[in-house]
Amino acid sequence: MILLNPGPANTSEAVKRAMTRPDICPREREFGDVMERVRDGVTRVVTSRSHDYTTVLFGGSGTAAVEAAIASAVPANGRLLVIDNGSYGARMVAIADAYGIHCAVEAFGVGALPDVDRIAARMQEAEKAGARFTQLAVVHHETSTGMLNPVDRLGVLCQDHDIEMIVDAMSSYAGIPIDIEQMGASFLISSSNKCIQGMAGLGFVICKRERVEQMKHVPGRSYYLSMAAQHRFFEREHQMQFTPPVQVVYALEQALLEYEAEGGAARHARYVACWEALDGGVLSLGFRRLLPEAILSRILTAYLEPDHPRYSFDDMHDRLFAHGFTIYPGKGANRATFRLANMGAITPDDMRAFVKAMGATLSEMGVDRLYSTQES
Repeated sequence: MILLNPGPANTSEAVKRAMTRPDICPREREFGDVMERVRDGVTRVVTSRSHDYTTVLFGGSGTAAVEAAIASAVPANGRLLVIDNGSYGARMVAIADAYGIHCAVEAFGVGALPDVDRIAARMQEAEKAGARFTQLAVVHHETSTGMLNPVDRLGVLCQDHDIEMIVDAMSSYAGIPIDIEQMGASFLISSSNKCIQGMAGLGFVICKRERVEQMKHVPGRSYYLSMAAQHRFFEREHQMQFTPPVQVVYALEQALLEYEAEGGAARHARYVACWEALDGGVLSLGFRRLLPEAILSRILTAYLEPDHPRYSFDDMHDRLFAHGFTIYPGKGANRATFRLANMGAITPDDMRAFVKAMGATLSEMGVDRLYSTQES
Protein backbone atom coordinates (compact mmCIF):
# COMPACT_ATOMS: atom_id res chain seq x y z
CA MET A 1 0.00 0.00 0.00
CA ILE A 2 1.48 3.35 -1.08
CA LEU A 3 0.30 6.07 1.28
CA LEU A 4 -0.34 9.48 -0.27
CA ASN A 5 -2.03 10.75 2.89
CA PRO A 6 -0.19 13.40 4.97
CA GLY A 7 1.15 10.92 7.53
CA PRO A 8 1.63 8.39 8.86
CA ALA A 9 3.89 7.81 5.88
CA ASN A 10 5.34 4.69 4.32
CA THR A 11 8.21 3.15 6.27
CA SER A 12 11.05 0.84 5.34
CA GLU A 13 11.06 -2.86 6.14
CA ALA A 14 13.91 -2.22 8.59
CA VAL A 15 11.81 0.32 10.51
CA LYS A 16 8.95 -2.19 10.69
CA ARG A 17 11.30 -4.93 11.90
CA ALA A 18 12.70 -2.61 14.59
CA MET A 19 9.33 -2.79 16.34
CA THR A 20 9.73 -6.54 16.88
CA ARG A 21 12.64 -6.23 19.34
CA PRO A 22 12.44 -8.42 22.45
CA ASP A 23 10.27 -7.04 25.24
CA ILE A 24 12.04 -4.73 27.67
CA CYS A 25 11.02 -2.74 30.72
CA PRO A 26 11.28 0.94 29.70
CA ARG A 27 12.80 1.71 33.11
CA GLU A 28 15.93 -0.29 32.30
CA ARG A 29 19.12 1.67 31.70
CA GLU A 30 19.51 -0.09 28.36
CA PHE A 31 16.29 1.44 27.08
CA GLY A 32 17.22 4.80 28.56
CA ASP A 33 20.31 4.66 26.33
CA VAL A 34 18.05 4.05 23.31
CA MET A 35 15.91 7.07 24.18
CA GLU A 36 19.00 9.23 24.65
CA ARG A 37 20.26 8.24 21.20
CA VAL A 38 16.84 9.04 19.74
CA ARG A 39 16.65 12.39 21.53
CA ASP A 40 20.10 13.39 20.26
CA GLY A 41 19.40 12.08 16.75
CA VAL A 42 16.17 14.07 16.50
CA THR A 43 18.07 17.20 17.54
CA ARG A 44 20.87 16.68 14.99
CA VAL A 45 18.38 16.77 12.11
CA VAL A 46 17.99 20.54 12.57
CA THR A 47 21.24 21.69 14.18
CA SER A 48 24.93 20.85 14.39
CA ARG A 49 25.00 22.56 17.78
CA SER A 50 23.49 19.63 19.65
CA HIS A 51 25.25 20.68 22.87
CA ASP A 52 23.22 23.93 22.84
CA TYR A 53 19.90 22.38 21.79
CA THR A 54 17.90 19.43 23.04
CA THR A 55 14.68 17.57 22.30
CA VAL A 56 11.83 16.85 24.69
CA LEU A 57 10.02 13.65 23.72
CA PHE A 58 6.39 12.86 24.51
CA GLY A 59 4.30 9.78 23.95
CA GLY A 60 1.47 11.10 21.78
CA SER A 61 0.63 12.49 18.38
CA GLY A 62 2.14 15.60 16.88
CA THR A 63 -0.73 17.63 18.29
CA ALA A 64 0.37 16.56 21.79
CA ALA A 65 3.78 18.10 21.11
CA VAL A 66 2.21 21.32 19.79
CA GLU A 67 0.12 21.50 22.95
CA ALA A 68 3.22 20.86 25.09
CA ALA A 69 5.10 23.73 23.44
CA ILE A 70 2.26 26.23 23.77
CA ALA A 71 1.33 25.21 27.33
CA SER A 72 4.95 25.26 28.47
CA ALA A 73 6.44 28.24 26.61
CA VAL A 74 3.82 30.96 27.10
CA PRO A 75 4.16 32.38 30.64
CA ALA A 76 1.18 33.07 32.89
CA ASN A 77 1.23 36.75 31.93
CA GLY A 78 2.28 36.10 28.33
CA ARG A 79 0.53 37.02 25.10
CA LEU A 80 0.51 34.68 22.13
CA LEU A 81 0.03 35.72 18.50
CA VAL A 82 -1.06 32.88 16.21
CA ILE A 83 -0.76 33.05 12.42
CA ASP A 84 -3.81 31.30 11.03
CA ASN A 85 -4.05 30.44 7.34
CA GLY A 86 -5.21 26.85 7.57
CA SER A 87 -6.60 24.11 9.76
CA TYR A 88 -3.41 23.62 11.77
CA GLY A 89 -3.01 27.29 12.56
CA ALA A 90 -6.60 27.22 13.78
CA ARG A 91 -5.76 24.19 15.92
CA MET A 92 -3.07 26.18 17.75
CA VAL A 93 -5.68 28.83 18.55
CA ALA A 94 -7.94 26.11 19.96
CA ILE A 95 -5.11 24.79 22.15
CA ALA A 96 -4.38 28.25 23.55
CA ASP A 97 -8.09 28.80 24.22
CA ALA A 98 -8.33 25.48 26.08
CA TYR A 99 -5.73 26.72 28.58
CA GLY A 100 -7.09 30.23 28.84
CA ILE A 101 -3.90 31.64 27.33
CA HIS A 102 -4.22 35.23 26.11
CA CYS A 103 -4.21 34.61 22.38
CA ALA A 104 -4.54 37.02 19.48
CA VAL A 105 -5.05 35.73 15.95
CA GLU A 106 -3.77 37.15 12.69
CA ALA A 107 -6.05 35.34 10.24
CA PHE A 108 -5.41 35.32 6.50
CA GLY A 109 -7.93 32.76 5.33
CA VAL A 110 -7.28 29.18 4.35
CA GLY A 111 -4.75 29.04 1.53
CA ALA A 112 -3.75 32.71 1.75
CA LEU A 113 -0.06 33.53 2.10
CA PRO A 114 0.63 35.40 5.37
CA ASP A 115 1.51 39.08 4.88
CA VAL A 116 4.70 39.63 6.91
CA ASP A 117 4.33 43.41 6.81
CA ARG A 118 0.83 43.14 8.25
CA ILE A 119 2.14 40.89 11.02
CA ALA A 120 4.92 43.39 11.76
CA ALA A 121 2.35 46.18 12.05
CA ARG A 122 0.32 44.04 14.47
CA MET A 123 3.39 43.58 16.65
CA GLN A 124 4.15 47.30 16.63
CA GLU A 125 0.57 48.18 17.54
CA ALA A 126 0.70 45.80 20.50
CA GLU A 127 3.98 47.29 21.70
CA LYS A 128 2.63 50.83 21.50
CA ALA A 129 -0.40 49.75 23.51
CA GLY A 130 1.86 48.29 26.21
CA ALA A 131 0.69 44.75 25.45
CA ARG A 132 3.58 43.25 23.50
CA PHE A 133 3.46 39.66 22.37
CA THR A 134 5.81 37.23 24.09
CA GLN A 135 5.38 34.34 21.62
CA LEU A 136 4.27 33.86 18.03
CA ALA A 137 3.03 30.49 16.76
CA VAL A 138 3.03 29.51 13.09
CA VAL A 139 2.83 26.38 10.95
CA HIS A 140 5.80 25.89 8.61
CA HIS A 141 4.14 23.54 6.13
CA GLU A 142 0.38 24.03 6.36
CA THR A 143 -0.74 20.56 5.32
CA SER A 144 -4.40 21.49 4.95
CA THR A 145 -3.38 23.22 1.69
CA GLY A 146 0.24 22.28 0.98
CA MET A 147 1.48 25.84 1.51
CA LEU A 148 4.99 26.60 2.75
CA ASN A 149 4.65 29.64 5.01
CA PRO A 150 7.38 32.37 5.12
CA VAL A 151 8.72 31.21 8.47
CA ASP A 152 12.29 32.44 7.89
CA ARG A 153 11.03 36.01 7.42
CA LEU A 154 8.84 35.68 10.48
CA GLY A 155 11.87 34.46 12.43
CA VAL A 156 13.77 37.65 11.63
CA LEU A 157 10.72 39.69 12.61
CA CYS A 158 10.37 37.87 15.93
CA GLN A 159 14.04 38.36 16.75
CA ASP A 160 13.71 42.09 16.02
CA HIS A 161 10.79 42.30 18.47
CA ASP A 162 12.20 39.92 21.11
CA ILE A 163 9.38 37.41 20.55
CA GLU A 164 9.84 33.65 20.78
CA MET A 165 8.68 31.82 17.65
CA ILE A 166 6.92 28.47 18.07
CA VAL A 167 7.02 26.55 14.78
CA ASP A 168 4.83 23.60 13.95
CA ALA A 169 7.16 21.78 11.54
CA MET A 170 5.11 18.60 11.58
CA SER A 171 5.26 17.92 7.85
CA SER A 172 8.49 19.71 6.98
CA TYR A 173 10.93 18.38 9.61
CA ALA A 174 13.34 15.91 7.93
CA GLY A 175 11.71 16.55 4.56
CA ILE A 176 12.88 20.11 3.95
CA PRO A 177 16.36 21.16 5.15
CA ILE A 178 15.95 23.18 8.37
CA ASP A 179 18.51 24.94 10.54
CA ILE A 180 16.61 25.83 13.71
CA GLU A 181 18.89 28.76 14.50
CA GLN A 182 18.82 30.26 11.00
CA MET A 183 15.05 29.84 10.92
CA GLY A 184 14.82 31.77 14.18
CA ALA A 185 12.62 29.14 15.81
CA SER A 186 12.67 29.08 19.61
CA PHE A 187 10.60 25.88 19.60
CA LEU A 188 10.41 23.48 16.65
CA ILE A 189 7.77 20.74 16.79
CA SER A 190 7.29 17.51 14.85
CA SER A 191 6.45 13.83 15.23
CA SER A 192 7.82 10.39 14.49
CA ASN A 193 5.52 9.46 11.63
CA LYS A 194 5.97 12.04 8.89
CA CYS A 195 9.09 12.88 6.87
CA ILE A 196 11.42 11.21 9.39
CA GLN A 197 9.70 7.97 8.28
CA GLY A 198 9.12 6.35 11.67
CA MET A 199 5.95 5.02 13.26
CA ALA A 200 3.19 7.09 14.85
CA GLY A 201 3.25 7.61 18.60
CA LEU A 202 5.99 10.10 19.50
CA GLY A 203 5.80 13.89 19.38
CA PHE A 204 8.74 16.12 20.18
CA VAL A 205 9.79 19.70 20.75
CA ILE A 206 13.31 20.90 19.92
CA CYS A 207 14.62 24.02 21.68
CA LYS A 208 17.65 25.52 23.34
CA ARG A 209 18.76 23.49 26.33
CA GLU A 210 19.18 26.65 28.40
CA ARG A 211 15.58 27.69 27.70
CA VAL A 212 13.98 24.44 28.81
CA GLU A 213 16.21 24.24 31.88
CA GLN A 214 14.91 27.65 32.99
CA MET A 215 11.24 26.78 32.37
CA LYS A 216 8.83 26.75 35.27
CA HIS A 217 5.48 25.03 35.27
CA VAL A 218 2.59 27.45 34.81
CA PRO A 219 -0.32 26.71 37.19
CA GLY A 220 -3.41 25.52 35.36
CA ARG A 221 -1.39 24.11 32.47
CA SER A 222 -0.82 20.48 31.49
CA TYR A 223 0.65 17.95 33.92
CA TYR A 224 1.50 15.27 31.33
CA LEU A 225 2.70 17.70 28.63
CA SER A 226 4.99 19.85 30.78
CA MET A 227 8.24 20.34 28.87
CA ALA A 228 10.06 21.47 32.01
CA ALA A 229 9.04 18.42 34.04
CA GLN A 230 9.67 15.98 31.20
CA HIS A 231 13.13 17.39 30.49
CA ARG A 232 14.24 17.47 34.11
CA PHE A 233 13.02 13.96 34.78
CA PHE A 234 14.86 12.62 31.74
CA GLU A 235 18.08 14.39 32.71
CA ARG A 236 17.86 13.02 36.23
CA GLU A 237 16.46 9.53 35.67
CA HIS A 238 17.40 8.77 32.07
CA GLN A 239 13.72 7.95 31.44
CA MET A 240 10.44 9.55 30.43
CA GLN A 241 8.17 10.47 33.32
CA PHE A 242 5.41 8.23 32.01
CA THR A 243 5.40 4.97 30.06
CA PRO A 244 6.84 5.57 26.57
CA PRO A 245 5.69 3.76 23.41
CA VAL A 246 8.64 1.36 23.51
CA GLN A 247 8.32 -0.16 20.04
CA VAL A 248 7.80 3.26 18.46
CA VAL A 249 11.04 4.48 20.05
CA TYR A 250 12.93 1.54 18.55
CA ALA A 251 11.39 2.28 15.16
CA LEU A 252 12.37 5.95 15.38
CA GLU A 253 15.94 4.99 16.24
CA GLN A 254 16.10 2.96 13.03
CA ALA A 255 14.42 5.74 11.04
CA LEU A 256 17.05 8.21 12.28
CA LEU A 257 19.84 5.85 11.19
CA GLU A 258 18.25 5.70 7.73
CA TYR A 259 17.89 9.49 7.62
CA GLU A 260 21.55 9.96 8.46
CA ALA A 261 22.58 7.37 5.87
CA GLU A 262 20.48 9.04 3.15
CA GLY A 263 21.38 12.59 4.18
CA GLY A 264 19.03 15.53 4.59
CA ALA A 265 19.79 17.05 1.19
CA ALA A 266 19.35 13.72 -0.57
CA ARG A 267 16.04 13.05 1.16
CA HIS A 268 14.76 16.46 0.15
CA ALA A 269 15.91 15.82 -3.44
CA ARG A 270 14.08 12.46 -3.46
CA TYR A 271 10.90 14.08 -2.19
CA VAL A 272 11.13 16.79 -4.86
CA ALA A 273 11.67 14.13 -7.55
CA CYS A 274 8.61 12.29 -6.20
CA TRP A 275 6.60 15.52 -6.30
CA GLU A 276 7.65 16.24 -9.89
CA ALA A 277 6.57 12.77 -10.99
CA LEU A 278 3.32 12.96 -9.02
CA ASP A 279 2.31 16.53 -9.76
CA GLY A 280 3.33 16.43 -13.40
CA GLY A 281 1.30 13.26 -13.89
CA VAL A 282 -1.76 14.51 -12.03
CA LEU A 283 -1.75 17.77 -14.01
CA SER A 284 -1.43 15.78 -17.24
CA LEU A 285 -4.67 13.99 -16.29
CA GLY A 286 -6.37 17.40 -16.25
CA PHE A 287 -6.44 18.23 -12.53
CA ARG A 288 -5.80 21.74 -11.19
CA ARG A 289 -3.95 22.76 -8.06
CA LEU A 290 -5.49 24.81 -5.28
CA LEU A 291 -2.35 26.96 -4.86
CA PRO A 292 0.20 28.49 -7.22
CA GLU A 293 3.42 26.52 -7.59
CA ALA A 294 5.64 29.23 -6.07
CA ILE A 295 4.27 28.72 -2.55
CA LEU A 296 3.95 24.93 -2.57
CA SER A 297 5.87 22.76 -0.11
CA ARG A 298 6.39 20.03 -2.72
CA ILE A 299 5.63 17.53 0.04
CA LEU A 300 1.84 17.72 -0.20
CA THR A 301 -0.40 19.24 -2.85
CA ALA A 302 -4.10 20.05 -2.73
CA TYR A 303 -5.98 19.55 -6.01
CA LEU A 304 -9.40 20.89 -6.90
CA GLU A 305 -12.06 18.22 -7.05
CA PRO A 306 -13.68 17.80 -10.47
CA ASP A 307 -17.24 19.00 -11.01
CA HIS A 308 -18.02 16.12 -13.39
CA PRO A 309 -21.41 14.52 -12.57
CA ARG A 310 -19.90 11.03 -12.36
CA TYR A 311 -17.07 12.07 -10.06
CA SER A 312 -17.11 11.10 -6.37
CA PHE A 313 -14.11 11.35 -4.06
CA ASP A 314 -15.24 8.33 -2.07
CA ASP A 315 -15.58 6.27 -5.25
CA MET A 316 -12.17 7.40 -6.49
CA HIS A 317 -10.64 6.68 -3.08
CA ASP A 318 -12.07 3.16 -2.90
CA ARG A 319 -11.03 2.25 -6.43
CA LEU A 320 -7.48 3.52 -5.87
CA PHE A 321 -7.33 1.74 -2.51
CA ALA A 322 -8.12 -1.49 -4.33
CA HIS A 323 -5.14 -0.74 -6.60
CA GLY A 324 -2.85 -0.28 -3.56
CA PHE A 325 -2.91 3.52 -3.11
CA THR A 326 -4.34 5.64 -0.31
CA ILE A 327 -5.43 9.22 -1.07
CA TYR A 328 -6.78 11.84 1.33
CA PRO A 329 -9.72 14.25 1.38
CA GLY A 330 -9.33 18.02 1.54
CA LYS A 331 -9.43 19.97 4.77
CA GLY A 332 -10.59 23.51 5.46
CA ALA A 333 -10.17 25.11 2.03
CA ASN A 334 -13.03 27.22 0.68
CA ARG A 335 -13.05 25.08 -2.46
CA ALA A 336 -13.56 21.31 -2.61
CA THR A 337 -10.16 19.61 -2.73
CA PHE A 338 -8.38 16.34 -2.19
CA ARG A 339 -4.76 16.08 -1.06
CA LEU A 340 -1.83 13.97 -2.23
CA ALA A 341 1.36 13.75 -0.17
CA ASN A 342 4.72 12.48 -1.40
CA MET A 343 6.52 11.92 1.91
CA GLY A 344 7.82 8.65 3.30
CA ALA A 345 9.80 5.68 2.03
CA ILE A 346 8.63 6.06 -1.58
CA THR A 347 10.19 6.66 -4.99
CA PRO A 348 9.33 8.52 -8.21
CA ASP A 349 8.45 5.14 -9.74
CA ASP A 350 5.79 4.72 -7.05
CA MET A 351 4.36 8.09 -8.04
CA ARG A 352 4.30 7.20 -11.72
CA ALA A 353 2.51 3.95 -10.89
CA PHE A 354 -0.05 5.96 -8.94
CA VAL A 355 -0.67 8.35 -11.84
CA LYS A 356 -1.24 5.37 -14.13
CA ALA A 357 -3.72 3.88 -11.63
CA MET A 358 -5.46 7.24 -11.26
CA GLY A 359 -5.88 7.56 -15.01
CA ALA A 360 -7.36 4.08 -15.18
CA THR A 361 -9.65 4.88 -12.24
CA LEU A 362 -11.04 7.99 -13.93
CA SER A 363 -11.76 5.94 -17.05
CA GLU A 364 -13.52 3.28 -14.97
CA MET A 365 -15.66 6.01 -13.37
CA GLY A 366 -16.53 7.51 -16.75
CA VAL A 367 -14.99 10.84 -15.82
CA ASP A 368 -13.57 12.43 -18.95
CA ARG A 369 -13.41 16.23 -18.85
CA LEU A 370 -12.80 17.09 -15.18
CA TYR A 371 -14.00 20.68 -15.06
CA SER A 372 -16.90 22.34 -16.82
CA THR A 373 -15.32 25.80 -16.80
CA GLN A 374 -12.08 27.09 -18.18
CA GLU A 375 -9.30 27.80 -15.70
CA SER A 376 -9.18 31.46 -14.77
